[in-house]
Amino acid sequence: MRAAATRQTQPGPMERTCLEIARVEREAAFRRERISRTRLRVREADVLIDLIEECRVRSFRLIPAALWSAVVRAVGAVDPGLRDRLGIDRNPDHVADILFEAQEVLLLRALDSRRPRLAPIIPLFGERNRTAAAG
Repeated sequence: MRAAATRQTQPGPMERTCLEIARVEREAAFRRERISRTRLRVREADVLIDLIEECRVRSFRLIPAALWSAVVRAVGAVDPGLRDRLGIDRNPDHVADILFEAQEVLLLRALDSRRPRLAPIIPLFGERNRTAAAG
């Protein structure tokens, strides 16, 4: 009787697989939240540059529309001035140059965000109290 009760408390192979998948998904969700937006945009720019290089290798004269919209959205999120310079020219060479410039901006932001900073000083008393105490 005890052997039967012990067997039922241990999960079967299907249940173990489901539990393992759930654990992996929880860990992946935790990692996703910890990646900064700048880091995500750098990764997105890397993928877009790879796709544009593929267009160059295949001798496309114009970037495909789906890739073009992703590039415009990514560059616009980094710097509206770069998006304006991107214009309507879908030539892979021009688009790659603009993406490299956007990636440079992103990498500088990522570098700046990793530098240590001083914590903001929160005054305990208002400015009015400081001048009254000094006078």
